[in-house]
Amino acid sequence: MPKGEIFLERRKFKRVDRKITVTYKVVSLPAEIDEIKKKLEKSTVETANISIGGIQLLDDEELTAEQILRIEIKAQGRPGTIITFAEVRWSAKDSKLGRFRTGIEFLVLKDEDKAIIEELIG
Repeated sequence: MPKGEIFLERRKFKRVDRKITVTYKVVSLPAEIDEIKKKLEKSTVETANISIGGIQLLDDEELTAEQILRIEIKAQGRPGTIITFAEVRWSAKDSKLGRFRTGIEFLVLKDEDKAIIEELIG
């Protein structure tokens, strides 16, 4: 950052680095919607960080901005699974990891699921 320049945080929600296993399925394309009904195999990835507003995935596959995902989040040490829908906001290759970092924004989140995430991020 050039000398004298001020950094402004643009995120709406506090974000913390946390490794969590997440399962997702793309549902925004008509073919994928039909395939959901057939219960195709889901992709399981881990996260780089999480906030009330979204989650960053580490994946071997690149996702496309604006894709809609059905996400299942299994919070370690907690019973049950958070199931929600989210939109891919961006995806970029991390050359150090050799994987894609993908920013996901939650579209809906039940109050009890928000409480679980708030507990995770402290």
